[in-house]
Amino acid sequence: MKQMSLIEMDGFLKGKCIPRDLKVNETNAEYLVRKFAEAEAKCAALAAENAGLKAFKTAVYQQMGVGCDAPEFSITTGLSNLRRFADTLHAIEREFFTKELPDEEHEGETFNECPLSWGVSVEQYVSEFRKCLAEVRAQGVDAAIETAKNLVAQEYEYKDFKAAQSDCCMHPGSDLVGKVEMTEWLVDFAAQLRKGGNQ
Repeated sequence: MKQMSLIEMDGFLKGKCIPRDLKVNETNAEYLVRKFAEAEAKCAALAAENAGLKAFKTAVYQQMGVGCDAPEFSITTGLSNLRRFADTLHAIEREFFTKELPDEEHEGETFNECPLSWGVSVEQYVSEFRKCLAEVRAQGVDAAIETAKNLVAQEYEYKDFKAAQSDCCMHPGSDLVGKVEMTEWLVDFAAQLRKGGNQ
């Protein structure tokens, strides 16, 4: 509906013009009552919508940990930071904790699995993150162990580390014993890391 101008309203009230949406046999008074009722209904609908938006805004502000008097840009900035944080955490999970596993339902195919779940409490997530981090640290030690075993076997010209280990009792004073013991200590250290020790 087009809004009446001041001149049109003046003409309508003086009986000089008729609005386009005047119904047949409707008096000016009935017309005005109908228009005011329509305007009141629109106002009530807008008020209800506004109340819903205010409630939503209050809920968003509470979730963001700020008062309702905070400027709106602080919420949009907070949401942007929250999104960046979530994207960063997903990237860390994907890069360091997600493993490619064989798909049991589709032979020859794989899928990615991350042991961390956002559907748990913060405490549970931190506990799982700690376990995953311990595994990553232990894998680093495992790589050092394999390198140490290969170096010991090559340096002392054994076919493998097991042969060097078994030969240690024949040469108790040699450097070989210390290097084998260090490698064995690294194996124990990796096991401790996996158990959550030495954090």
